[in-house]
Amino acid sequence: MRALILALALAACSQQAPPSTGDADTPTAAQTPATEATAVDNLAQMPQWGEARAAGVDFRAVGQEPGWLLDVYTAGSIKFVWDYGENYAEFSGVTPTYPQEGATRYEASSDGVSLVVTIRRFPCQDAMSGEAFPSTVEVVVDGRALNGCGRSV
Repeated sequence: MRALILALALAACSQQAPPSTGDADTPTAAQTPATEATAVDNLAQMPQWGEARAAGVDFRAVGQEPGWLLDVYTAGSIKFVWDYGENYAEFSGVTPTYPQEGATRYEASSDGVSLVVTIRRFPCQDAMSGEAFPSTVEVVVDGRALNGCGRSV
């Protein structure tokens, strides 16, 4: 449900890229920012909360400003969508480490994107919805820290 709300919010507030005229000043596809269709497609890679367990998700984390969603799968993979759906990456062969009591850490890289996820068993409240979660989550993607909350699904 949260992913659907995020997708609808993106559709309501994102701007469309200008139509291509073939001029030299018109951005190429590589230069054009992600469209809302890209964001919706990226968010569609993530199962809804009610379907996440059946899809193999073991743990889900969410964060705001910018919006992001991360799924840790029982099969040792992670799917991550961030910047309100503009970016998406999958990481396979990920194994947890336990750097300290009450903390779980994942480190991975794929297609030039590096990811470090630290989950701490410390209560957290979502900044936007106010929903309570049992874990605090920090995600560092390409050196950029994002904070949020998470729980087992």
